Amino acid sequence: MKNVKMINRRNFLKLGVKAGGGALALSAIPVQLLAADEVSPDEPLAQAMGYTTDATTVDTAKFPKRAGEAGANQFCHNCALYAGAPDDATAPCSIFQNKLVNGNGWCNAWVAKS
Repeated sequence: MKNVKMINRRNFLKLGVKAGGGALALSAIPVQLLAADEVSPDEPLAQAMGYTTDATTVDTAKFPKRAGEAGANQFCHNCALYAGAPDDATAPCSIFQNKLVNGNGWCNAWVAKS
């Protein structure tokens, strides 16, 4: 006779607890550990977004969002899409598929943190 384990309510709940615990453990991994590479300004997406590792070098004629007093305060480290602390040198950015960006950089997707 085959050894078939029946799925009853108790086994189903045990399996659910194990799966939930595993998912919780995986969600505890910081986003910084998942990001592997730093974004290169030569990448096509970076060029399309006007990404630069030094925000002071942005061509304000091409990207007027960075011009003026308000634009002078726009950096990756104070963008809502930057997944790091403001004093981190690099951190993941959701625009660049969680690749690392320079905290002193800038791109046209900059959004103020709320």
